[in-house]
Amino acid sequence: MIGQLRESSPLRIGPYETLARLGAGGMGEVFLAAPDRREPGGALAPGAPYDPDSLVAVKAIRGEIAGDAAFRARFRREISVATSVENPFVARLVAGDADAEQPWLATEYVAGPHLAEAVRAHGPLPLASVAALGAGVARALAAVHAAGALHRDLKPANVLLGADGPKLIDFGVARALDATTMTSTGLLVGTPGFMSPEHVAGGRHVVPASDVFCLGSVLAYAASGDDPFGDGPVAAVLYRVSVAEAQLDGVPAELRELIGACLSRDPGERPHPGELAERLAELDLSTPNDRRPAHGTGDDGESGPGARWPSAVRAAIAEARRDAAQLCASGQPLLPLPPAPEHTPYSPTRTPTRTPTQAPFAPAAPGGPGHTAHGLPTMSSAAPTVSRRRGIGRRGALVTVLAVAVAGGAVGALLAARGPDGGGGDGRAAGPGRSASAAELVARAGVDSAGTLEHNGSVPQLKEQRPRGWKPWRAAFGHSPMSCAADTEAVVCLLTNGTYEARSAADGHRLWRSDGRTAADADAGDTGDEAYIGPSGHLFMPGDQVRPVVRGGRAVIAHKGRVQVRDSASGEVDWSVDAPAGSHVTSALLTDERLVLSSEVTSRTDEGPQGTELLAYPLDGADKPVWTYELSDEVLAEAELGNYTAETAHDGRVYATSRDGVVAIGEKKGGREGGAYDDGQCLALMVDPVADQILCTQLVTGTGDLDDPTAAPGTRVTRLDARTLAVRGKISFKAPPVSPQGDLGRDIVVSAVASGAALAYDTSGEKLLVADAKNGRVTREEPISVAEYVIKEPISSPALIVGDRALTADNSTLKAVPLTGRGKPDAVRVPGAPGDRVPEQPEDTGTVIADKPKPPTVLPLGGVVTIVYDQGTVVSMKIPS
Repeated sequence: MIGQLRESSPLRIGPYETLARLGAGGMGEVFLAAPDRREPGGALAPGAPYDPDSLVAVKAIRGEIAGDAAFRARFRREISVATSVENPFVARLVAGDADAEQPWLATEYVAGPHLAEAVRAHGPLPLASVAALGAGVARALAAVHAAGALHRDLKPANVLLGADGPKLIDFGVARALDATTMTSTGLLVGTPGFMSPEHVAGGRHVVPASDVFCLGSVLAYAASGDDPFGDGPVAAVLYRVSVAEAQLDGVPAELRELIGACLSRDPGERPHPGELAERLAELDLSTPNDRRPAHGTGDDGESGPGARWPSAVRAAIAEARRDAAQLCASGQPLLPLPPAPEHTPYSPTRTPTRTPTQAPFAPAAPGGPGHTAHGLPTMSSAAPTVSRRRGIGRRGALVTVLAVAVAGGAVGALLAARGPDGGGGDGRAAGPGRSASAAELVARAGVDSAGTLEHNGSVPQLKEQRPRGWKPWRAAFGHSPMSCAADTEAVVCLLTNGTYEARSAADGHRLWRSDGRTAADADAGDTGDEAYIGPSGHLFMPGDQVRPVVRGGRAVIAHKGRVQVRDSASGEVDWSVDAPAGSHVTSALLTDERLVLSSEVTSRTDEGPQGTELLAYPLDGADKPVWTYELSDEVLAEAELGNYTAETAHDGRVYATSRDGVVAIGEKKGGREGGAYDDGQCLALMVDPVADQILCTQLVTGTGDLDDPTAAPGTRVTRLDARTLAVRGKISFKAPPVSPQGDLGRDIVVSAVASGAALAYDTSGEKLLVADAKNGRVTREEPISVAEYVIKEPISSPALIVGDRALTADNSTLKAVPLTGRGKPDAVRVPGAPGDRVPEQPEDTGTVIADKPKPPTVLPLGGVVTIVYDQGTVVSMKIPS
């Protein structure tokens, strides 16, 4: 999609003038460009039309990685590989320079959507279109392999649908077959839902047939509109990929056998790309409504492979070509419009201009003035609606940090203090030399299953943060909990029927409930449904699914798609904000300065972003965001949903996962600070405030049967400088050997890193691991409880660090394990704990979340711990000492 240039966009790249922005990826941005119009004498010819036939797509590399000599060598190889590939179904390389100050690569510009855009906008392709698509991409792969290269990231977003057929793009992760050292052993390279079993097993296993497997996944997606390996948690998708359990029920019968052959687990059983192209070309997939030959003439007179696209796709291609022609005729780049007076509407006919010496206009916020489906200026879209019943409230002056977290996120704030009731400290708050008052400590109090705001699993116990009037108690939530958080006032849980319920942290009585239903629903007798995981791994929720955040007297939840900030004790709504049109909020983060929402597009709109962005609001609930930041500019495949969010905040920065990797964003103004870390996917981010560093947890895959021990599966924690995101070092945890069937259920999960120790557990090895945080050397192993539910899974809670101990609970016992020495753990029976239960085995129709045994949630605060069990029982007791 043609989009506006930004204030930071370069005017020229190599011998090209930049006209518009096409997108962004892990290495940099992609621009629509044309040859420089400089005359021989050096004068400029502003306003002269550009030649539409000369347009190119230029990939410009980010400055912060251009200085890496190893990267430049890889990029130089990419240019060499692309130069050697000549095929009508591969986007042709025009030029490139790996040695320029800002390295760049220019390929032919293909007007038209990529496959993911086309399917999301118009639905699955008809049979003949899928055959033409597959034959073209198979021929492209044959050419790539003949050049001695692999593509390695074949996915719907890397296949453009052009007027003359499909075009394979993006050799950003391509490499020569003999370049075995370019990627760290075992690190994931690719997109989870469109990887091969060899990708999952490790980089050394990837072969040309791996690209064929990926093509089979792409064709299944094109034919059915669904990701062939479903969605859900990344680990679940990777497991299904590793055992080649594709869902092909939605694929037409005429294609199912051939696509199934591509998706064979054995690379040797997959067809060669040339053979695949021939078999697809031989298929007679015509239907009464689609009788055109595979390379014939369309009903509009258009001929060639592109004639096989459905009419909606051909219309999108024609529209993209018209937009490009209009832009070329204007003789000007596509710039954001300057701010206009509030009473003056933006006109769709106005085209901003600038001379090459003028500074560009300030960029428009995504979804605001200047953004349309074609990236051309138009009227502003409506801003997200914010409503307020009252201000922040009686504790507003004390609240320094609030946070909302989604799956994998965390809530609270790590205090450098250690309280006398469980930590042994002097009551000093985070930050050198600054003492915190009791009121400030209460205002910072907040915890969930991952610990505090820093997400590092460490929860110092301060006596000031014990709930006032606390006494041991036991209660029950009205339904099975999914995720919970607590402060000194309340324990709030999102339940599996889509409701939120709050109970007093002091004595357990119910405080309030938000069931996500309107009055009309209640009148109709609607009592909600049950959350369940479908056969493809997709989570279905009857209501909202944003994890609750509870901190400093405030609870942040979702209600009918709207994020609400409530008083945690009374449940009264302080203020609320809607997601932008066509999107939903996947997470929220309330920092010292801002409420930061992660907003993900769920349907295409005429205006606004097409991927994932952050929207930051002032804490008083203003009517529009004070800044936005784009995490991804593409509509995501189902397997990618929820991958890009604001994870945590530290020292005035918001840390988020994006298509560029991990980025740091200034919480006040929203600007990018430092570089980006993109060497593998971060499954979780933690903050180590003492060392001023960010910890990135990564899954390392492999078969475990290689001579190279680094190929063994496990987990790696990469330590990043909090300011620059430069790598400081790595900690590795190796999982037990993988079974011959390639079972990926035995992953190492790191739950906490603090106090010089790292806590981890093997998801089926029945042990809690205590390791040295500097080198990953395991210093202690403690048994944990597991249940067999298809595969063995732990039913002991992820361990948290409380002072000098690791705290974990199962269905009967609370255990405090010393981090150092050989002392025995303190283990006490939890009064009223439900005990073990026999799990119900799932049926093919899916799994009801409430029926699946889950580890309890442990919420330690103020020297006491609240334990929430999977069936709703909740117990609050003292931490054993």
